[in-house]
Amino acid sequence: MNPKESSRHGLPLLAGVLPAPTSNAITACEFNSTLETYRSFELKVSGLMQGICAPYCGVCKTPCCRVGICREAFDSPFLLAVHGAGQTFDPKSGYLGSTGCKLTTGRPPLCHAFVCGLIVRNQPSDEHRYALDCLGDLVGFIQTKVWQKRQLVEAMTMADLLNADQSVFDARLALAESAFTVLDSFFTHHHALGFRELEILNHIRKHEIAGS
Repeated sequence: MNPKESSRHGLPLLAGVLPAPTSNAITACEFNSTLETYRSFELKVSGLMQGICAPYCGVCKTPCCRVGICREAFDSPFLLAVHGAGQTFDPKSGYLGSTGCKLTTGRPPLCHAFVCGLIVRNQPSDEHRYALDCLGDLVGFIQTKVWQKRQLVEAMTMADLLNADQSVFDARLALAESAFTVLDSFFTHHHALGFRELEILNHIRKHEIAGS
């Protein structure tokens, strides 16, 4: 099956075609539910990130978007399943439109993780800079080590995706949701991060720095 044929609603049922899944593998129906969960989480993260970055990105004359990075959202069966190929990939501009990225979900993890130097320098404190780094890590974090201890974006066939480990995804999502709650409160109410909140964020950041 051509990965470009993924629908907006996820994967088709491929019983009898795919190899036997691993013990914790995601079934086709479960994967469709996982896609919706992933989209919902990505939208939350993007919304909070946009509130912080939009004043800078909206007037930037040299966007950080690169076609080579955009291409991952076109080549990855997982990201294609997430965004549903509703937007056309342009070989010259990728998914960049006149008002920014045309993808609301299914962006490459690097698109969430990268924050330019201008935005970082203009954060009011080191605590804000650290929190922003953590926020950018969340989308990549929930899909890491889910397929053969690698990111879901690295799985290049539908069969690979259905052999992802649901229990790992669920565990990482639960931790990322806790971290998002901390970050949403921090950026909304501008209070200092407490010990327990830093402990949650440090767990995310530690894993991302270690690549695990």
